[in-house]
Amino acid sequence: MKRAKVVITKNANFDLLEISDWYNAKNKELIWVFLKDFKEKVKNISENPFACEIRYESFRIAYLKKYPFGIHYFYNEEGNLIEIYSVFHTSRNPELWKDRK
Repeated sequence: MKRAKVVITKNANFDLLEISDWYNAKNKELIWVFLKDFKEKVKNISENPFACEIRYESFRIAYLKKYPFGIHYFYNEEGNLIEIYSVFHTSRNPELWKDRK
């Protein structure tokens, strides 16, 4: 399978900025480890978008290895396109992200 193109929505971009700000305030090195973990997971889902099960409607969640966040994404098989809608902390109510679609 050809690697899927990845698009990060405005809301997911906002999530990443909030996460970056929080980790930067705690320890500037943590953000680099987080971003590495995030990029590795995005690469994995772009290579195998069906690896994660469908959780909400037709959205899938890929969980980071080292950090308590899930990447909520939709895979458009016809266009071979992954749209990331949210990067959500696992302790938050998952119903909240649905308003961001």
